[in-house]
Amino acid sequence: MSVIVLSQRETVGGTAQQLAYSAWNEAEDIAVDIGGASLGLLNKHGQNKRVKARRIAGRFVRRAGGRSLLLPALGSGLINHVDPADHLILMAYGAWDLPLVERIRQLRSKAKTISVWMPEVWPSELDKRTRFESYAMVDRVFVGIREVIDDFKQIAPHADVSCLPPAADVSAFCPTSADNERNISVLGIGRRDEIQHRQLLDWADRTGQFYLYDTVKGEPTSLVEHRQNLAGWYRQARVAICNYGKHNRPDETGDLRIVPGRLFEGMAAGAILVGRSPSQSNQMEIVGEIVVNPVEQSTFIGAIETFTEPGAGRCERVRNMVLACRRHDWAHRWHHIYEVLGEPIPKTLEARIFSLADHADRLASSEL
Repeated sequence: MSVIVLSQRETVGGTAQQLAYSAWNEAEDIAVDIGGASLGLLNKHGQNKRVKARRIAGRFVRRAGGRSLLLPALGSGLINHVDPADHLILMAYGAWDLPLVERIRQLRSKAKTISVWMPEVWPSELDKRTRFESYAMVDRVFVGIREVIDDFKQIAPHADVSCLPPAADVSAFCPTSADNERNISVLGIGRRDEIQHRQLLDWADRTGQFYLYDTVKGEPTSLVEHRQNLAGWYRQARVAICNYGKHNRPDETGDLRIVPGRLFEGMAAGAILVGRSPSQSNQMEIVGEIVVNPVEQSTFIGAIETFTEPGAGRCERVRNMVLACRRHDWAHRWHHIYEVLGEPIPKTLEARIFSLADHADRLASSEL
């Protein structure tokens, strides 16, 4: 059995995009390190007119004659050489990665199955379903939330569609001890609620507390180093801001309050999570516990002051770390994928999950 994880890390341009999707690259690397998989890199084609013309032509052909009609594949120049494999898995950044799905058809004859995994995808992305003909060639689709499963059953009529949320590199984010020193009072990473941000700036100025928030400046020299820094910051944080997914884009999210990927990183690090929380039902379904302390703008700083007190929330920190170790490492997600594919679980993957479970037991015993 062989698995190739198809990565689009070389197709992404711009600092903000590279940093935003670096967690997905991390998931791909973990699959290679412990899942017995190899990495296949999609090539950047930019504004290649030949590619664009072929994609448009293919769309018209399928609309006229049915989704099963596919134009002959272009040459191998759009995708680096990969060996034949039983399974191809594309980590997609969103439903609109149509050109990538189109391009991996070059490998259709080399693989038993083609799967697409989208940890973050929203119903608003799926309004114009006629744009998704290429999903007809996909065998399995894994999506981050259940609300889009029915949509994808129409978009990919021959595929098995199921829910598979994001996770974290728990081994990197989780401290070795439940009582590690935490020198960052509040950590804010990613999308920012401007009201919360201004309140925190004022609070930090008045109290001398350390509020660390990220700003993207310049080109990252190494996305690996970026992820290492991020893990270090989370391990040092008493509180991590955790608002629901895309909280600043209601035009895209509608009334959905979905668990964000940052939640799993904060959990793994043992931070207290505070913010405009995902819905309780979504947390219970995806996380297994309600882990985000919900706050309104008027009670936000009061919650921050409570949880940044020395020694505050130790039981909650341990609960978060244990839950992450037992359920929310990327290895748990790859384990699920191997099970769905009906393939044996690699011993290295099992070993990582066992090691995380052992660490969870040690953390839990510290509470006894």
